[in-house]
Amino acid sequence: MTTRHKFLLLAATLLALYGTAGAQSRGAAGPVGRSICDTCACAPDNVTPVTVNCTCTKTKLLIVREQDTAILSSVQDLTLASCGFVSLPSSGLSSSTSLSRVTVRDMKLFHYTAGLFPALESLSVEDVGELVLDGFGPANRTLRHLTLRRTTVFRLVKGTVTAAAPLRRVLFDRVDVDEIESGALDMSFVSDGDNGQLQAAADRFTVVDSTIKSVQSGGVTVRSGAVRILNSTLDDLASGAVVVDNARGSIRLSGNRLGGMTGDSLSAVRWDGDGNVQVDGNLFRTLPADMQLLRSERPTEFVGNEVDSVDLSPFLFGLGPVVRATDNRFTCDCDPRRISVLKLNQVFPGLLQPDTDSRFARLLADNYCRQPANTTLAGYRDLLVREIACKGANLTVVQPPQSSTAQSPPSSDTAAPNRGNTVGTMYVTAAAVATLLLLRNLSVN
Repeated sequence: MTTRHKFLLLAATLLALYGTAGAQSRGAAGPVGRSICDTCACAPDNVTPVTVNCTCTKTKLLIVREQDTAILSSVQDLTLASCGFVSLPSSGLSSSTSLSRVTVRDMKLFHYTAGLFPALESLSVEDVGELVLDGFGPANRTLRHLTLRRTTVFRLVKGTVTAAAPLRRVLFDRVDVDEIESGALDMSFVSDGDNGQLQAAADRFTVVDSTIKSVQSGGVTVRSGAVRILNSTLDDLASGAVVVDNARGSIRLSGNRLGGMTGDSLSAVRWDGDGNVQVDGNLFRTLPADMQLLRSERPTEFVGNEVDSVDLSPFLFGLGPVVRATDNRFTCDCDPRRISVLKLNQVFPGLLQPDTDSRFARLLADNYCRQPANTTLAGYRDLLVREIACKGANLTVVQPPQSSTAQSPPSSDTAAPNRGNTVGTMYVTAAAVATLLLLRNLSVN
């Protein structure tokens, strides 16, 4: 029996007992019962409180009854903490139109049903073993701040946050999420028009020290905001998993462990203002050669990353014109997809235009192999040419391609001067074909 099922069974039992006790407490004199303010700390008074703090110290059971809703109609700030079980009216607190801030903390389970707090502007959930979040219902018109800390969410369902919410900040801090469904977080950030550091701290979606196992296509959309994903693990990102539209501010991926992904798993559609892209200190299990963020015309830093696997030829030649790629460490072995491009100038001298050749040389000098340690890609190229590395291996060499649609054999003009070359056999892949086309376009521009 799961934790959630145990809580539901306990809830049914407690509600049955509570209903019986409540019926027995009401006699001919009329309803008699305790107010919510007899259980919780209400301020400034128990008649029209503005703040209510329900911290379960004496009992782990908190039941908010229908008759309590009148008292809570004036509340602006509500805290629910350290309770083993919380029961709220099935219709939510519909009369609490002033309730803008809710804090939930230190619970094993909390189920937020759509429409629970209809005028909510800020929700903070901390130290909750399992959060079930159905969506915000009417509060999608008012929600501005959403903070989850040290909390587990098995699934964020479609429509959890909609584009109607006038968001300022969404923060996941040490949060574990199994799955983000398509359309779950459709976030639109609305600026208050402030400037400086205050503005920089708002209008953004931040994930830090968290684990997200799966993000479906269209799972996260950020409109008119910035994105920061820091020191987190993202296991599986579908195509179009995270889309930044009309980006305002920077997009930063730092210190993460990134698993399966495609070139457009993380993408920026449009930009507003002087935003930039920073991708640094990440571990890529598989780095897409066509990663969209690295083909942007925005200033981009790709620095200090560890890459297990990448098709190095289209990756290096596909980097955007203003991308600075330095101090990254790639797997250097005898797999042609990863390192055969290093021999390009030796096998096809004069193939690259001077500007492209100069940039290619800088990339080889500024980036490294994971093993041998402290060996640049240029240094590993020298080991390959001298047959110190991959000695005896039939290392094929990928020529930058000439067409984006077909696979073609080398022409006799290209192959003839190299027939006696001991470097290896040349082959052309469809991915490589697109690369030469890109190189020639770059050289023309």
